[in-house]
Amino acid sequence: MKKLYTISAFLAITLLLGGCAPQEGGMFHSTFVEPFVYLIEFFASFFNNSYGIGIIIVTLCVRLIVMPFMLRSFKGQKKMQFKMKQLKPEIDEINKKMKAAKDDQERTQYSQEMMALYKDNNVNPLNMGCLPMLIQMPILMALYFAISHNDAFASHSFAWFNLGTPDIFMALIAGALYLLQAYLSTRYLPEESNGQMKYIMYLSPIMILIVSMNTPAALPLYWSASAIVLIIQQYISNKYFNYHEEEMKPEASH
Repeated sequence: MKKLYTISAFLAITLLLGGCAPQEGGMFHSTFVEPFVYLIEFFASFFNNSYGIGIIIVTLCVRLIVMPFMLRSFKGQKKMQFKMKQLKPEIDEINKKMKAAKDDQERTQYSQEMMALYKDNNVNPLNMGCLPMLIQMPILMALYFAISHNDAFASHSFAWFNLGTPDIFMALIAGALYLLQAYLSTRYLPEESNGQMKYIMYLSPIMILIVSMNTPAALPLYWSASAIVLIIQQYISNKYFNYHEEEMKPEASH
């Protein structure tokens, strides 16, 4: 499931950066994108039609709404990672036997032994809490399209920059905030997956920085507001969902 989530995330990023926006009048556009456009305009009306503030408020609201799903996902991931770490000696032993197996019958026997080990300890390696992340993807993509493909937003200014033209400082802010979020997300990863996951996690800030330098400043503004909530979310996850040896014991002895 980790691979599925990684592939899905990179596919979503590819679609976004490729400009594959949903067509106007289409079901996705009318169901998801248009409501976000309306909400941004609605909140902007309270601040002298400042679409920048409207984008920030809607982005924060959406991220806060999906935060419980993300925290639930993080909790499931960390709990499963902890259980897998507890069972690692037994898993390694079975894997060693499988590699040394002389025929398919032996490999099948050890495979069944592995499944029994997972079942006895209530472990499902395929269920790492990624489903909530995949469920929220259409919502975040709709918000992205609402901001990136709206001419009315592009013609307005916010703070020191124009929402419709690239701004190097907003790009740097967005990249720095996502870099901080990536650092927090890798602090408590298991040692065996730390290297690989660091590479994946630090790839995102680099991509956001590069893309932000060449896209309207409304997008790095959206990414910056989003990153602030993600940082808070990651802090909560690291603080409250970090399992320790004394807190959980193997659910079965072998």
